[in-house]
Amino acid sequence: MTREVTPYAYCFTKFINTKSVKQLGILGKETKPPIIPNPSGSGPPQIGTRRYLLGLSLGVSSTCLLQLLHENCQFQLSKGRPAPFELTVVHIYNDTFTTPSTAESLLLPHKTRYPTFTFLSHPLSSSLTLPSIDWPSFLSALSLPPPNIISLLTRHILLSLTLSTSSQALLLGHSTTAIAELTLSQTAKGRGFSLPWTINDGLLSLPNLSQPVLVFHPLRDILRKELVEFTKLTAPPLTGLIPDVEKRNNPEAHQVLNHKDLSIEEVMTRYFADVERSYPSVVANVARTSARLVRIFDEDRKGCGLCGMPMDGEGDERWRGELGEGDVGDEEGETEEGERRRREGRRWLCYGCQRSALG
Repeated sequence: MTREVTPYAYCFTKFINTKSVKQLGILGKETKPPIIPNPSGSGPPQIGTRRYLLGLSLGVSSTCLLQLLHENCQFQLSKGRPAPFELTVVHIYNDTFTTPSTAESLLLPHKTRYPTFTFLSHPLSSSLTLPSIDWPSFLSALSLPPPNIISLLTRHILLSLTLSTSSQALLLGHSTTAIAELTLSQTAKGRGFSLPWTINDGLLSLPNLSQPVLVFHPLRDILRKELVEFTKLTAPPLTGLIPDVEKRNNPEAHQVLNHKDLSIEEVMTRYFADVERSYPSVVANVARTSARLVRIFDEDRKGCGLCGMPMDGEGDERWRGELGEGDVGDEEGETEEGERRRREGRRWLCYGCQRSALG
């Protein structure tokens, strides 16, 4: 049974689609189709197809981006034109809690709905083999399992896969709201210096990567609440691919027994979920203002061994001083081995990664 498309649904989905098409047009100008030698060995070279890689978290934003990319391809094909790009969709799963078969089953509905795209699932533990992370130093400095670095490891894997699949750009589903959340949460965690590399579009270089990777956010002009509405109005709805869509995006549905247990990311999510309902322009202003931050390239500035972002030694020391932290070894009851680990960690980690990994 086909669901009737109401005028509201048509207008709203077209509104969202138009915003994404504008960004995809910018991306198209940044990426040129590859030139392929003629298979016959003679004659002019052929023009290939752009190749992109999409990071799929199975959440609202990345699922909406997948749908919008599908609609863009289908529109071009309906006009008798070739597909504007080839898309590889990658889901990174935490293999501590999820088996490969479970990860594959989670992707099955997406594969069925979008058969023209290539889907891959990769375990989080594959980050252990990446050369862009200084693992020997990290493991020697680690005192407790790092609770807040999964997103960093996921980012490393996606960047590496972008290169290994010969993709021209890594697409991330960050909405306006997500970018605003990242701006404040990264700053609160002492990662403010990395914001231009974290939330802006453009080439991203990491230590030991063979070449820079173009990172792009096609949904940067769309609020999360708009994407939640979009999931309900597409035909068929996307809510079947995101069973807990309402719970994910309604902070009031999460009962909190102790607010001290909330992470900075959870605090920012709850804050902006409330702000975007009443003051959406404030959310947009935060995202647009942070997008003006300029990346400062300095070949002499070393990169953090975990996140890969440029180290800001003076800024880290000022931040630590403002928080009233003492010198290494001042922690009450810290052992000599713990002091050694912390000292080693501060030498090769930025302040934000120190706090996330070393406590």
